[in-house]
Amino acid sequence: MKHPLIVWFCALLLISATESVRAQDPSFAVYVDNPIYVTQNQFEFDVMVKAIGATTTFQLRTFQAGIFIDSAWVGSGSLTISNVLGTTQLSVPGYNGNFQWNATDKIINCSVNLGVRTSSGSCVSTSIGTAPLRIARLRVVNSSAFACIAPNIKFNYTQNASPLRLRTSVSWRQAGCTVNYDMYYPNRPYTGQAYFNGELYSATDADGKSPASTIANSIPCSVPFNLTVFIEGFYLGAGAMQPVLANSGVAGVSFSETDSILVELRDVTDPSIIVSTLTGILTTSGNATFVFPSNTANNSYWLVVKHRNSVETWSAAPIAMSTGGTYDFSDNSNKAYGDNLAFVGNGVYAIYSGDMNQDQFIDPFDYPIYDIDNLSFMSGYNVSDLNGDGFTDTYDYSFYDKNALDFISAILP
Repeated sequence: MKHPLIVWFCALLLISATESVRAQDPSFAVYVDNPIYVTQNQFEFDVMVKAIGATTTFQLRTFQAGIFIDSAWVGSGSLTISNVLGTTQLSVPGYNGNFQWNATDKIINCSVNLGVRTSSGSCVSTSIGTAPLRIARLRVVNSSAFACIAPNIKFNYTQNASPLRLRTSVSWRQAGCTVNYDMYYPNRPYTGQAYFNGELYSATDADGKSPASTIANSIPCSVPFNLTVFIEGFYLGAGAMQPVLANSGVAGVSFSETDSILVELRDVTDPSIIVSTLTGILTTSGNATFVFPSNTANNSYWLVVKHRNSVETWSAAPIAMSTGGTYDFSDNSNKAYGDNLAFVGNGVYAIYSGDMNQDQFIDPFDYPIYDIDNLSFMSGYNVSDLNGDGFTDTYDYSFYDKNALDFISAILP
């Protein structure tokens, strides 16, 4: 029979050994970084990890996460989640976990990455220091447009089976990766500190989630807006315009492109205030898409179209900006403020050509620009080429002459 003192001493050694292992539990931070809207229905962000506090390095072996997002941000859509290949900074095979969209709880389940043992049975790990490393870059594609609100990305602390919620956890060794490794997950006895989106995890956490990512919530979504407008001199008929850029010898352009236009959103009560300015390419069919910043969503603005040799044209009234919104200047003269559009045939209207000096008037001050280029037999991308065929000649003069005689100018609110 063993002496009670020896049994007690052995038990003390066992407890001390266990506590010694736990004393080596690393402290780390997992957080969201580098978010971006690729399109209105595609959002990407990085999941980052780094050692913090007294921990200078540890060996990360596996990672899994449950990532909550705001249901209002998703709306009625359904998400497809993938790992952007080649972006992980973990050692080969990197992060290769599967993804599941829990539509009930609005949670992205990122399963533990697999295949982290070599053929000899030893494990693959990544040395984590105080410099952050990217675990994975997640690509989140919505079947409909995301709402222009904060996504509120949070990490999940509590797990349940149906519908599946994975909790955020890692496996690690303090140093020297072996087959044996330790798991960290919320509620496990743990002597290190684990931060998620800046919050120190506590077993008494009220909602079982980290705070929302501040940086992800600060990224503006976008408001795609579709515009239809024709330019008088470039109009060929049957809903088509000249491929002006190609005709002018501009490199790298398509024959489906006409020219660039500038669009402004202006304040309703004080139209002198420009809220947003974007430049886009107008297609030969008169279409252009502009992606305005999220702060314009659900607000109304004057819509102003400018072109290098055309008269500045304003919408007939302020327009409510919304995702997928449209405005068509071409189907009626009353779509422009003051009915300020040229009739080009078959029920089609266009913005007036001829304001070559961009002073909002077609008048004798424009003529010298045309006259000098015409006498010089100019070709290429010039404001004097009013019909868009790539040359300045007598075919351009008729547009200037007609509109100057009619005293055409910009009409503003």
